[in-house]
Amino acid sequence: MSAALFDPALGSAPGWPLVLYFHHVSDLVDHYTALSPDAFRRGLETVLDTVGPALDPAAVGPGFSPPDHPSVLLTFDDGYRDNLEVAAPLLAEFGVRVLLFCVTGELDAADRLSRSERAALPPRKAFLTWAEAELLAASGHVLSAHTAGHPRLTELEPREAAEEVAVSLRGIGERTGGPARTFAYPYGLIPQPPPVPPGVLAFGTVRSPPEPWARRPLHIRRTYLPVGDTERWKRLAVGWREQWFGSQ
Repeated sequence: MSAALFDPALGSAPGWPLVLYFHHVSDLVDHYTALSPDAFRRGLETVLDTVGPALDPAAVGPGFSPPDHPSVLLTFDDGYRDNLEVAAPLLAEFGVRVLLFCVTGELDAADRLSRSERAALPPRKAFLTWAEAELLAASGHVLSAHTAGHPRLTELEPREAAEEVAVSLRGIGERTGGPARTFAYPYGLIPQPPPVPPGVLAFGTVRSPPEPWARRPLHIRRTYLPVGDTERWKRLAVGWREQWFGSQ
């Protein structure tokens, strides 16, 4: 696989939204998709001002038609508590809503913990409860599926991989009252063929090439804002906008 594919400067296919992915907004997490609150605010300002407005995630699903201008879809993976406590207020400042890809088994487990048990968890183990996830949904964020247990789907038998996806999609549907229309692969690892049922758009990471969603609806590329390299963000955003017009 080409090293260029992993470069966050490679955004989306011409004419299709830029898709960014995050895990945490926290000062306490060291991860390439975890930004501090101040950095996250700066990132939002940079991307929204330079690339284009944020998409409403409720409009994203099979048959999606992109707007006729550059735009951004923001996504969060796993379903951590800081997404509610830290990220959500910052997103509200900008009027932005996100796709929240939840590991449904972790939300089930969070529901079984006491308040004191949850308070003792480090940020990377502190997941939303379903009630907290539903607070995000009530604010216009969209809950979606990210498997039941966050395995590497490429290491499972096809039947097991399909079940991981199906259980997660079903759990989201039961909680939201409607079918989950989007899914994200853990670690961006996509089995062949992808274990995603019809009627669902599936998102990868920087492991996926930038292709039109209509052509490869189960391999949608997402990229990210590099942590600790804020001086590069403006240049990245300019490049992502130019790529929408077909300039590389």
